[in-house]
Formats: sequence, structure tokens, C-alpha cells
Amino acid sequence: MSLTVTESSAADSAVSRPGPDGGLPPYSHELTWPEGLEPFKVVDDGSQGDPYAHYAWMRQNAPVLRAYSPVSDVWFISRYEDVRKAMRAPKIFSSQVVDPVPLTFLTLFDAPNHIRLRQVVAQAFIPKAIAKFEERVRENANIYLDRMIGAGGGDAVDDFAIPLSMSTISALLDVPAGDFEKMKFWSDETFSYFGRLARNAPGTGTDEQSTFEFFAYLKETMERLYAEGNDSVGGHIARMWKEGLLSEKEAKELCAFVFVAGHDTTTILLANAFRIYGEQPHLLARIRQDPEDANLFVEELARFRGTVQRVSRITTGEVEVAGVRIPRGAVVRLLPAAANRDSAKYPDGEKFDIDRDTSGHLGFGHGVHSCLGSPLARLETRVAVELLAARLGSIVPDQDKPIEYVRGNNLTNSGPEHLHVLLEKPHA
Repeated sequence: MSLTVTESSAADSAVSRPGPDGGLPPYSHELTWPEGLEPFKVVDDGSQGDPYAHYAWMRQNAPVLRAYSPVSDVWFISRYEDVRKAMRAPKIFSSQVVDPVPLTFLTLFDAPNHIRLRQVVAQAFIPKAIAKFEERVRENANIYLDRMIGAGGGDAVDDFAIPLSMSTISALLDVPAGDFEKMKFWSDETFSYFGRLARNAPGTGTDEQSTFEFFAYLKETMERLYAEGNDSVGGHIARMWKEGLLSEKEAKELCAFVFVAGHDTTTILLANAFRIYGEQPHLLARIRQDPEDANLFVEELARFRGTVQRVSRITTGEVEVAGVRIPRGAVVRLLPAAANRDSAKYPDGEKFDIDRDTSGHLGFGHGVHSCLGSPLARLETRVAVELLAARLGSIVPDQDKPIEYVRGNNLTNSGPEHLHVLLEKPHA
């Protein structure tokens, strides 16, 4: 099987030149990278926390990049049209990268199981259903922002983004989240366990035990929700389990997936909203003057600093992308965050501009695996963007505490792990 996603000449692509091993392109570490950029790696060593300079070079010089790992080669695809078309070709770029699928996480399934499982929770994430949570999101956001304003600032991740996103997804599932630290730990460990099983990531050493503790907690919670006749997403999953439409394993793992996916990606998006306001302070006044522009801010944020960096696929046949032949059974990482800055699609794509046309951005995925929770992420981020503008006169990065990035593992998601800011109210 061969699919030409885009055409590209050898002169256009450094990676399309035949390599020393049978015509395959050279590895990432064999290419000449610009000074200050280490070769792009499968597992981050701390050099790829903010990977956009890597992406810019890859789009120009190696739009299909082969990287070495001890398990298998990994192929990274970075241009907009290539990534979009691959996302729309699930029969060629399969999501089922591990067989049998080890966890009931929607991102690991192709049809028909993907469709069956997605339908279990889809109705809970339609905009009409999500809109019911806006008042609660706004109330909680004010509480967390009050504390930061009172302290003159703080960590936008720990003090605002994590508690807001976790309280929201907990309410949606009706899973108690009074102990944020424990729930955050379980969530991170589950994500690590998922990465180790499905993405050849290194793991933490304790992730399996922690994940199964989380599953046991969720089973106990679903038993309660079923007994109560609860109409939350968690209650719906519990009923599907008790009625035999889901196995116990599927129910626990699907509930965990909704929890992890529902807060982790939004946490980073919320933190990046603080970052953009710090970099472009004039936007605070603009959104304060016209709160409707918060919607433009959110879409440009998802394009410019979206959370999801790597989308895993495996090829079901040989496929040609940007003049490079990728073999059958190859592990592929689509890079939506790189694609979103492709100036061939978005002129001056490295610039944050809320007045640009962001239609077609891949910040919430594309095709059959488009992000189920995007209405919730959009709601939480819009509320935060509006609230920060309404209540703050300035957001200034704390120069004594530089940004710390999510690092290591498989970097499915990337962004600030800690982002310290100084906050001031508007002057009277």
C-alpha cells in the first residue's frame, strides 16, 4: 500500500535523501541541527520541553524525521497538510499501536471498538451538556484566583490550573476530588503507566501499582453512583457496566481515561493562557473591554500553544509522506502542535494573533479521534481568559522562577509544569 500525502522534492527535505541503511532517511542524530538545538529525540531529556524551535526546523528541513529508539524507529511528521491527512486516514495510520490493547483508553482503538466506547460518554460532552457547568467553573475559578491575588501571584499551574481542571472533571464524573494531591498523583501515574504500555515510555517504577489503586477507587465510586441512580458521566458508565454493555475492566479504565484526559490537557492550556497574557499584556485590556473576544483568544491559544504534541499511529502498509517512504508497521508520531504553526497554512504561524483565521487548527485533534472533551476545555479556558482580564491589571512572569516544563516520558502532552507569575489588580 502506498499513499502520497504530499509531494516534496529531495531538495525541499533534508530527510528525503537516502540514508546509509538501505535507502531509509538518516536518523535525527545524524542530521546537522542548528547551533543550540540538540537532535530531536523520542524521549525528552530536558531539551524539548518547549519544542517549537525544533518544530520550525523540522518543517523546513525534515518534515518526516526518523528518530532512533532501542525498541524501534519512530517517524515524526510535522507539516500541517501531512498531519491533517494522516489524521483523516485511520485505515493507513492506525491508532491501535499495541495489540491487544492494554487499557480502555479511546486513543488506543480503531473502529469498531473506538466508536462503541466513544458513544458511551459522547452525550456528556456535547456543548449543551457542558454549558450546565459554566456557573460552577466560574465560581471555582474565582476562588482560586482570589487566593493568588491575595498572595500577589503564585504558580499558575499548581494554584489555579490544576485545581480548576480537576474540580471540573470531578464534578462531571461525580468523582470526589477533595484530596487534589492524591488524585493528581494517581492521574499522573496512570498517564505514565499508559505511556509505558502503549508508547514505549520509561515509566516511573510505581505507576502500575498506583494505577490499579486508582482503578479500585473508581470501581468503588461507580458502585456508589449506580446505587444512587446518579446521572453523571460516572453514573452512566456505571450503569453500562452493570447492564453488561461494558466489562468491569472497560468501565474502570474508561472512567480513568475521562478523568485523566479531562484535566491533564486543560491544565496546560489554562497555564498557557497566563503565559500569553504575560507576553502580550495589551490583551488583558482588550478582553476586559470586549469579553466576546475571549473565544478568539481560546482558539488561537489552542493553535499556538496547544497541549497535545504527539499523536501515536502505526502504519498498516507502506506510505509516502513528503517524498519519504515510511515502511509498513512503522511507529509514527504526528505533531499537531508543529503543524499548527506551519506558515503554509497559517501565515506568520509563529506569531500569536487572536485576529487570525484559526479554522482547521489541530489543537483539539482532527478526524475520528478529535478531542471528545474539547467543549469542556474550551469552556474552562474561556472562563479563565475572561476572568483574568476582568480582575487583573497585569500578569508578569516571575523572573526569579523561570518556567519549568513537563519533561521526560513520551511527551504526548507538553507545556508548563510550573509557571510562576506576579499579579496586580487594575488601577482605579
